[in-house]
Amino acid sequence: MKTITPFISLIIYSFLLFSCATKKLGQPESKNAKIIAEEKPALDSSRFDIKKFEANAYKQKLFKENFKKPGFDAQYKEELMDGRIIRQLTVFLESEKANSQEYSEQISKKWNPFVIHKGYNFKGQLIAWSQTFRLEPINKSYEYDESGKIIKITNYEEKFKHSFADIREFLLKNKGIDIYDTRQAIARRVNHRYEDPTQVYYDIYVLDKKDETNDYRIVIFDDTLQIKEYRNENKSK
Repeated sequence: MKTITPFISLIIYSFLLFSCATKKLGQPESKNAKIIAEEKPALDSSRFDIKKFEANAYKQKLFKENFKKPGFDAQYKEELMDGRIIRQLTVFLESEKANSQEYSEQISKKWNPFVIHKGYNFKGQLIAWSQTFRLEPINKSYEYDESGKIIKITNYEEKFKHSFADIREFLLKNKGIDIYDTRQAIARRVNHRYEDPTQVYYDIYVLDKKDETNDYRIVIFDDTLQIKEYRNENKSK
């Protein structure tokens, strides 16, 4: 636990900064608008249990000493019976700014690259929902008003021909590698140059459980699904 900037909204919305495009409701979706790993319903009725969060965090010695001290961040982590890992966070504000207090929540599973991010207002009402593949925003993010109505959708897949789900299916079929299991492979999407689709590719680091010297790298180009392997001997094929 440590003291960080009181602008908790920067934490909650950090995964939104890499937005590719924003879609208005009613507009047609691109073919990659949905990723099969998504667990997001059309309307999320989640609420943040502030009292439970503070009670759990208060058990920590450092939290007791700094309870509601402006600028101090409170964190709590819990592993559920179903394997989900819940991480919760807030930064305490000045008392006169209490109605600006916000909370963030991350939901993940061990050996799984997907993380669900939720943001809540000072009443515990959901105001933001997003999903990342490791650190990269994917699929669509949602923002809500106080009534729970979706007011903004940001689509992260419009610029790409293939999604992580497509790449997973392709690799399972051709290599027997599952990028949804981080014990098998670590995957990322490299998209620094949107204006040139030939420069977008998926970079997969394949892990050998028995001997890490046998680890190797696979590159799959988004536009063509052309695949290249890079082994330790620095040869590609």
